[in-house]
Amino acid sequence: MTHAGSEPRANVMVVTDALNSGGAERVAVDIANSLDRSRYRASFCATRAGGPLEQRLSSDVELDVLGRLVKWDARKLVTFGRITRRRNISIIHSHGRGTMKFVSLAKALGLVDAKHVFHDHFGWLHLDRGAGVGLREAMRREVDQYLGVDHRLCRWAEQQVGFPSDRVHLVRSGVDIGRFVDVEPVDVRAMIGARADDTIVAMAANFRSQKDHPLLFRAMALLDDDVLQRMQVVIMGATHVEPDYFRGCMDMVERLGIGDRIHLLGERDDIPRLLAGCDFAVLCSKNETGPLVVLEYMASGLPFVATETGEITSAVHDRGVGLVTAPRDDVEMADALTEMMRMDPTRRRAMGRTGQRLASSTFSQESVTREIEAVYRTLL
Repeated sequence: MTHAGSEPRANVMVVTDALNSGGAERVAVDIANSLDRSRYRASFCATRAGGPLEQRLSSDVELDVLGRLVKWDARKLVTFGRITRRRNISIIHSHGRGTMKFVSLAKALGLVDAKHVFHDHFGWLHLDRGAGVGLREAMRREVDQYLGVDHRLCRWAEQQVGFPSDRVHLVRSGVDIGRFVDVEPVDVRAMIGARADDTIVAMAANFRSQKDHPLLFRAMALLDDDVLQRMQVVIMGATHVEPDYFRGCMDMVERLGIGDRIHLLGERDDIPRLLAGCDFAVLCSKNETGPLVVLEYMASGLPFVATETGEITSAVHDRGVGLVTAPRDDVEMADALTEMMRMDPTRRRAMGRTGQRLASSTFSQESVTREIEAVYRTLL
């Protein structure tokens, strides 16, 4: 399809492992949805499975779910190649290192003839800064442009992988502001049976060790009783991802005697409405390269307490939108929670409005996608 006085639209395929509600997957969906439709036709491929994020894909984004069950599924590689040729894909935008290697193998086998943009969200650099031979060769040979959501990832790509610096780009995550503005709040207070003067604290984080829920629990145990008794924490996130970790968290909650302060909501598809019904939010991660959820808190107008673990948290550290603490520091987290709990509600709301304006002006998905499209143009 062409437009008067313009070039034909380029076909872009965004690829992830699945469509679960993780940060990388949410970024991928938001990019597919916000590409400039006058320049690009968007499609999406989940190599393993679909998931709840399917419902967030725009109606004009064609979706394929390959259903591969093993790492190197030969039949699914062939299927993937056929789909990219049938759709005349010019650019494949992969998210996640496993997905990148799947796409790279398809290219190496000659099944795919498209430029390859790799979007790296890897959040475990504090544990693994290496680059094995398979990862290094896949990137060097079959990736055309590298996007890192954190400056540490960009440095890793250059230094550990040897990826050319002129093809490495820092692209902070963005947030779809429209999903969080003018939503109908859930009455979270009524949902959990809280009192009128309780403060409702949101934590949107799947139960994974990286998210360090125990930091929050230990910090809560350090709070003065008058603070703790007014605090109600609602945790939104999957409990099945790391079963042993989840059981350990629940054992800790019981041991610390804070079970009546913690409310588990599980995986939810109404996060914006739930956040709108809370007073402030918290994130306790050990290490992140985003974290996207901080932007979602800001877009919801929620001030927050968050550990300084990623590109976004560092960027908003001194912007008056939340309190930032060191990771794994129980005392510092407890102090920040106390300050937020004792803060006048009017001031908290003003802090949240400042965060909402900052999210809109600096971290909107539209502005981030325009940066990504500039990378696409270098390939086209």
